[in-house]
Amino acid sequence: MIRLIFFAILLIATPLLQAGMIFDESEKLEEIFQSQDFDVNLVKAEGGDVRAQYLVGAAYLYGLEEQEVEVDHEKGLYWLKVAARQGAAEAFDDLAIAYRDGIGVKKDAGKYEAYLAESAERGMSAARLEIMNLYRYGDPEIGVEKDEEKYLYWLEYNAEAGYPFFMINLSLRYRDGRGFEVDYKKAFEWIIRAVELDDLTAQRMAGEYFEKGMVVDRNLVKAYMLYDLAGTSGIEKRDRVAKQMTDEQVEEAIARSWQWQLERNSYRPSSNGNRYRPDVSDLEPLSLTPESDQ
Repeated sequence: MIRLIFFAILLIATPLLQAGMIFDESEKLEEIFQSQDFDVNLVKAEGGDVRAQYLVGAAYLYGLEEQEVEVDHEKGLYWLKVAARQGAAEAFDDLAIAYRDGIGVKKDAGKYEAYLAESAERGMSAARLEIMNLYRYGDPEIGVEKDEEKYLYWLEYNAEAGYPFFMINLSLRYRDGRGFEVDYKKAFEWIIRAVELDDLTAQRMAGEYFEKGMVVDRNLVKAYMLYDLAGTSGIEKRDRVAKQMTDEQVEEAIARSWQWQLERNSYRPSSNGNRYRPDVSDLEPLSLTPESDQ
């Protein structure tokens, strides 16, 4: 595992706590920042409140006009590093931005990468995306070169974090042998993980595995079902497969598609037809793993 170590650059030499995100992603951080009572938060920050430490640090770093807080980069960086010492992912992200853009400090690619990595690994979605793209494309202006190995690490990291888009990209790389040796089994495993999250693109791609018998046994019922779940992008493939199926197989595939939609309360346009109202209460759960096709 590639892991970027940043501890040496902290001004305070005490161990980091494992905090992670201090604001829930459902919270509107910008509104919280703008509407904060700075004087109250300053007292809280001095008492060890990590959320207050972050808000005070950001206020000093960028200024907070409505609270009459003038920009003071030194104080901003100090409080952000205090919050970072407590493990706040948001603080690491702002510190990364400071070293990326030269806010109160000289631009420093190494510190930018290190802080960004810590923010990403502590759960900051924006940092996860930024560091992945940083290594995918590089940033000549700040002095970071493309790095395929690090890019693939963060691609897999984002996939493991539960993002279907990156699961699909990782699957394609294993299937096509880009950055990895060709591995259809891993490609299939990643695409099925995205399928289970009800991603339509992944469902269309997974249908091909069952249609062609790649990794799994050929199964036209499952192929039809997955193409059907893929919505409009899977219609042509679904209808092509249907020509190779019996009427009973098509009816089963439709029932399986409807079962999937009911279980996830996620409906496709095609389910508006009466044909998509079969009784599926007695149908056993359908597995898409290779073992189920043995």
